[in-house]
Formats: sequence, structure tokens, C-alpha cells
Amino acid sequence: MILKEGGNVFRNEEGPITQRIATDDIKPTVDWMNSTFGFKFTDEEMLGTTGKKRHDDGTFEKNSSGDIDLNTDARELPKEEIIAKLTNWCQKQGIPDLEIMNKGRTFTKGWVANAGDQIHFRTPIKGNPDNGFVQTDFMMTTNPALQKGAKRGGTEKFTGADRAIMLSSLARGRGLKFSPKFGVVDPNNGDKVIADEWDKIAEILLGKGATEKDTHTVEQMLAKIKNDPNYEELVAGIKGSFEKQGRMFPESAKGIQHGMKLAEKNMLGKALDTFKAGYKVGRGGSKSVGQMAKTYKDAGGGKTTIGQVSDIGTRIGQKITGDTVTVKGKIKGVDKFLSIAKNDLKAYTDKGWKVVPKDAVIIQHPRNPNRTKEISKKDFHEKGWDREGWQIVKPEEVAKQKAKESISEAARIDHAEDLVYLQGSKGAMRALQSLRDMSQGGKGNVTLKWDGSPAVIFGRNENGEFVLTDKSGFVRKGGEGRTTDPESLKQDLLMRKGGINKDKPDRIEFANNMAGVFPVFEKAVPEDFRGYFKGDLLYYNTPPVQDKNFVFKPNIVEYAIDVDSDLGKKIAKSTAGVVVHRMVDPDGSESALKDLDVFQGNSLLVVPPVTIEQPASVPNEEVERLAKIIEKDAAAIDKLLDQNTLIQMKVKDFPKIIYAYMNSKVDTGLDNLGRDFVKWLETSKVSRVKQQKIIEYIKQNMNGWTALFEVINGIMKVKNHIIADLDKNPGAVKSKTDGKDGGEGYVLAHPGGDIKLVNRAGFTAANRAVER
Repeated sequence: MILKEGGNVFRNEEGPITQRIATDDIKPTVDWMNSTFGFKFTDEEMLGTTGKKRHDDGTFEKNSSGDIDLNTDARELPKEEIIAKLTNWCQKQGIPDLEIMNKGRTFTKGWVANAGDQIHFRTPIKGNPDNGFVQTDFMMTTNPALQKGAKRGGTEKFTGADRAIMLSSLARGRGLKFSPKFGVVDPNNGDKVIADEWDKIAEILLGKGATEKDTHTVEQMLAKIKNDPNYEELVAGIKGSFEKQGRMFPESAKGIQHGMKLAEKNMLGKALDTFKAGYKVGRGGSKSVGQMAKTYKDAGGGKTTIGQVSDIGTRIGQKITGDTVTVKGKIKGVDKFLSIAKNDLKAYTDKGWKVVPKDAVIIQHPRNPNRTKEISKKDFHEKGWDREGWQIVKPEEVAKQKAKESISEAARIDHAEDLVYLQGSKGAMRALQSLRDMSQGGKGNVTLKWDGSPAVIFGRNENGEFVLTDKSGFVRKGGEGRTTDPESLKQDLLMRKGGINKDKPDRIEFANNMAGVFPVFEKAVPEDFRGYFKGDLLYYNTPPVQDKNFVFKPNIVEYAIDVDSDLGKKIAKSTAGVVVHRMVDPDGSESALKDLDVFQGNSLLVVPPVTIEQPASVPNEEVERLAKIIEKDAAAIDKLLDQNTLIQMKVKDFPKIIYAYMNSKVDTGLDNLGRDFVKWLETSKVSRVKQQKIIEYIKQNMNGWTALFEVINGIMKVKNHIIADLDKNPGAVKSKTDGKDGGEGYVLAHPGGDIKLVNRAGFTAANRAVER
């Protein structure tokens, strides 16, 4: 049993497939991986006690490791490259494709497991399966020095886990948090990173003069803070952890003195007497309310009613006996867990709170942050959720993640034809009716869709500091991407992806342009404004004039604006231009744009909507043909897209798969749409099991599938006809894409959600062809 104990990601019916590995066998095994896969791991990349665990007693247990943890720099060795190399090796060994990757809890006998920030590999010891297998964990990071320091091993007295708890305890005592991934962060400022280098971390956690070496062991950290006036607060976390484990935490002289002072004030005894007497009287009910009132008063309590006193006693009694229940509800929009007395349960459930398991936690899927579950903490370890890569997350973090997703999803405008598979027959009819109505004129609902770049978010934070960044910077964890000065913005843009593009001339030019436009944006946003705007940049400097038109090309569309038009006169006064789409709250949630009057000055032109009022030529014959098809086949289309059925089949993302297919067709040509879906599916990233389910499902619903793409093709035909007609009369804004008349397209406002009119074979294809 000891020999088989090790990493347990790879399991069969009998238990773990992998085992512990002797310390002397670790280097030969890593050397085998280096030579086989082209890796370059040295002893320096071995984390914790990997390759170092030795003891004079000579026992295998104390001279071996449960797995091989490798410090892996994702900037030099991306996760995708590792998986590809491991998979290719497995294929060469004759391992069937479906047996290579672990698949959650349904298949754990594989060779490779993708678990968020880690990749697990069932590794033959010293390259020979006859020696058995050890689990290798590639620990992905963009800050190897930070991770190496965070994953140090332990000592005889304190384990590596104890050291991690100590770091967390120190940070909490300073009002901060320690993250092995990000360093010291400020929880009161959106987890903004305070320090991610160990010398700086040491000074913050241990005090002035501390260095990285002082953080190596728990013993060293305790010695460094023994005279700190906040000693008790700094060790509170680790002491609490020891108490839960039934272990004694070594007290310092300061800790003992602190305890004596508390005893002298009789605080502990007084509080304990209150609890004991309160419990006794509370259980005794009204017979002893006089005694209860006296106990409450003797304990320092204020004046209260008899009913309140009895109620307090009951609740104290319930807390002591564990007669409580855990409930979950929202406080200021964020999920919270509370342990309450059962007598209080109705008051919470009446307000929508729900009973959850004791020690309930939220866990998050390693690859899909939006996929969460609520389970008991005990089940997290005992039922193997941790082994599959799931992580315990705070409700606040889940809320933040959803807010981040909303940056991309909430404001997304769907193509007219996409409404067919996203909303079924109702979506198809909504798109068709909207296109039909355009023959009556825009009615103020149709606006030009600007092709701006890059996408920017700007405004003022809670402290009134001006922020300018892009979407990636805004949603970065800890708020570190929300730059508040030009130089920080420039450096942030240059150092993306570990700075791999920082020396490229085009990247340098882009970073300089963004830094240069920073003060222009800042002056336009009033100092008393709070919140952010999301939009697309149109130009960094006043555009040049050609043939009496201001000409600029922010992305792939070239615009020409008549200098004598109202818009042209505004451009003449401006230095930079931006088109704003949405408002963004500090937490990332989006809302509709209220008005553009908030901006001040003329240097930044926030381009107003360019409304299309003219009627469009609509091919009514094709519209009526499609209407009849939708009416006839509505039931078949809706059956194909029925969410309840798709959920039961575990293919809830079927519409998203169709969306990916539609985008792939933009690259390869939009002919044969729908008929080559199965061929595409077999080359997609969709799992083989899901592929088979989808293929069988389409065969069972062939009428709905055929009708779906007949309607999609028809709506695209009608839409492209309308776009071409509108492009003939551009008004003050003329545009060209790849030298041909026409821009990105148009946006049709609709109560059920805006609709995008874009020629996918024209603009979308050209846009996707651009390397970024």
C-alpha cells in the first residue's frame, strides 16, 4: 500500500495507477522526459521536496516523493505545446486517442490530464513502464520565481503545507492576502497585486529588513516576527489551523504574556460564564428568566427585555451544542454563507435564503470558470473533486468572473442569421421582420457600425483616478491592468505575454500611441465622474485631409468624412476619436450608454451615432418565401434546438458549436453551408463522445436541421442585399474595405436585442484574415 501511494489523478477500478518514486529515480525520469519531449527542466525547476527528500532512516517513505512537481514557465513552454507533445508520444505508443486524455470523473485511466494551471502526465519511471508510473505535474506559471518560493517544502517540524498557511496567516494579519499565483494582493482594492517578488513580499509580511531567505521555513518566519507588536494577529491564522488539526502551536514569550493579560482582565472566564449560564437558562425557558437576566447583566450586558434575554440564551445554547444550520443568500448582490441557529431559519428562508450542506463551499471547474458547484468541504476531498482539478473559490470571485464574462458577452450584438439557431423560430421571425421593415426607412433605429480598434475602456475609478486600458487590461485579476498614467499603460502593453513582442516596431508604435492619447482621454472625463466607458478607438491624431475628406483607417475599413459635414467639423477640432458603445461599472458589469453630453472639451471626439434614415431595397419575394418556410418548419427547428433535450444529452452548448462552425465557414467559404457540418465537426475540438451524440441527434432531426440552414442562408441573402443597397448612398461617411465600397455594416436597434447587419463574406472574412 505504501509503494502504490502517490499522485492520484490517474486511477482505475483498483485505485491509483501511479505510485511514489524514489528520490534517486527522479532525476533520471526528468532526464528521460527532457530527451523524449525536448524539454529543458533542470534541478532548479523541481518544486518543493521533489528530488530532495532524503532521510538517514533509509525508509522508502522518507526517501521518496508522491509525484514530480515541475516549475513550468508558460511563456517559454505553453500548455498547448506540452499537451501536444505528450499526446503525440502516447499515439506513437499505440494508445487509442480516446484513452489518452482524462475526462473528468467519467474517465480517469488516461495518460494526460488538463487541470487548469496544471497538466498531469502518467510518467514511466526512468522511461520504462516496467518500473511503474509516477504522476508528473507541470505547474504552469508566468512568474516561476514566485511559484518556486511559494512551493518550497517543509522541515521536520513544519510541513510545506504549514509554511503555505503561515504565509497566508501573515498576509491576513497585515490586512492583505497571499496568493501562490499572484503574490501579496490587496483584498480591499480588487485583489490588486502589491508585491510579486520575494524580497518585497518578505519585507511586507515579516517587516523592514526581511529578505527572501527569511521566508524559507516557518521557523525562520516566526523568529523574524517574534518582537512584532502585531504578533498575535500575524499568527492567528496558522494557530487556528493547528487547533483544527489537534496540534499545539509553539507560543512565543509575547504570546504567553498576551494570554496572561487576558486572564488578568478575566475576559475569557467572564465570557465563558456567560455562555454556560446563558445556555442553561435558555434551555430552561421562562422558569429562570430572572436568573438569565442577572447572568446577562453580570456579564456586562445592557438593559434588555425578558423576551430578548430568553432568546439570547436559546441562541447561545444552540451555538454551543452545534444545533445550527448553514444558509446561503445574497448580501449586496454577492453570495454569502452564514451559520445560524435553527430558531432563526424561517426569518432567513422568508427572505429567499436557502439551506446548504454544513461547511458548504463553491468549487470551480479547472477549464470552465463559469461551471461551478456547491458541495460540502468534506466531499471536496473525499469524493475526489480536488484530484480532478476543481478548486474552492470564494463567492465573490465567482461574481467577479461573471462580471468579466459580461465584458465580452453582455454587449455582444448577434448577426441577423445567428438568431435562427440561438433563438429558434421566434428568433428567425424577429430577424426576418426587422429586415422587412427596413423598406420603410431606418426610423432612427439603424446606425452605422464603426470598425474601430483597439477596443478601449476608460473612465475614473472609485478614488477619482483616471484609467485607460483595453479589455484585457481591465479584467485582469487584482486590477493591475487598470493603468492610471501614460507610462504605466505603455509598459503594460509592451510586457503583455511576458514581453515577447516588446521589441517589435509595430508593438512599440502602438504602445507609444496609446500613451500619447492618455491625457486627451483624461481631460475629456470630468473629475467628479465615477465609472467607465467601453468603445473602439478611431484615430490617435487629427486625420489628414484628402479630396476634402478626413481620411483614417483604424482597423481594416478606411473612412472618408466630408470636412464640411457636421461630423467633419467636429473632427477638425479634435485630436483623438472614439466610438463608445456601453457603460461599465467598476465590477465589470455593463449597461446601456446613457448620453454623450458628459464629456468635456473638443480634444476627444466621442463620435455620435450616425443614423441611417433612408429606405432600403428589400427583396420581398425572398422574404415571403422564408416566412413560409419558418411557419411550416417552426416545430422542427424548435425541437432541434430544445434546451431541455440538449441538457439531458449533455450537449447544452450545441448552439455555440454551430456558431464556431459558422465562423469557420467565413474562413473557408460560405457555400455548402450546413451540408459539410459533420465533416467540420470531425476536425473540431469537440470531444469524440459529444461528436457522436450530435451526429446521431442531427440524423434524428434531419427536417429541423435542413430547415434551419435553409432559413440561415435565406436571411444572409436578404441581409447582404440590404447592406449593398445602403452602401450605395453613404452620405457624409464613406467607407471602403479591401478597396471596395462598403464598411463593417449596420446595427439595427431592437427591444429584443440589437441585430448586426454585416456581410460575413466581405467584412468578416477580411477582418478574420488580419493577423493580430
